[in-house]
Amino acid sequence: MFESIIIVVAHRGFSAIYPENTVLSFRKAIELGVDFIELDVRQTKDNEIIVLHDEKIDRTTDGSGFVKEMTYKEIQRYDAGRWKGYSGEKIPHLKEVFEAMDSNTRILIEIKQCDTEKLIKVIDDCNFRDRVFVGSFNLEYVKQIRNISPEIVTSLISSSIPENLIDLIASGIRKIDINFNYLTKISVKNLLSRGFIINGWTPDTEEDIIRTIQTGAQFITTNRPDILKKILSKNEEG
Repeated sequence: MFESIIIVVAHRGFSAIYPENTVLSFRKAIELGVDFIELDVRQTKDNEIIVLHDEKIDRTTDGSGFVKEMTYKEIQRYDAGRWKGYSGEKIPHLKEVFEAMDSNTRILIEIKQCDTEKLIKVIDDCNFRDRVFVGSFNLEYVKQIRNISPEIVTSLISSSIPENLIDLIASGIRKIDINFNYLTKISVKNLLSRGFIINGWTPDTEEDIIRTIQTGAQFITTNRPDILKKILSKNEEG
């Protein structure tokens, strides 16, 4: 039996099955009843905030080019779903994702590259400030968000357990998103004792998901939210 409540985060939506970071992928995750959608943001040449992981559109669309060198209108010419069998999906504007959300699901935004003040403006224009967490591998981005909007929960995203915990605490950053392979019961317990919220990313097999749950992490980000939800449901029934 699992003792703690697990927050389910759908990595780039229900991305194991549907084209990542598309409205379709987010809607399918919402249908599963996830707690959070995780998505990535970048800024176009004409300063629009779009939802895409890579710096280029090549991998997930039928187009080619760097996001920062293309306008939003240019990016909209390309199909972002065909590569995974769902033609017609586009790289969405962040506003479009906000508009597609239900009233319960929250969003974990990962900043890949954008102006943080522009990002906050989009969040505020859509009245989503109390429904988003914002994180990044780039600590400077996280600190900028803290300075602009200290009430927003911020995360440092890290491939391993960071060494700069004192700096994070001093900056008011109390959530860390860590590659699940680096989490153990001991490491998580130590981080929790220092007041951090821990999110393990991205276990996708049943074995890895159960192991991550057993570390004591409060959040789990996965490409297979269906498997995680099934495991948690069985636990509640048991």
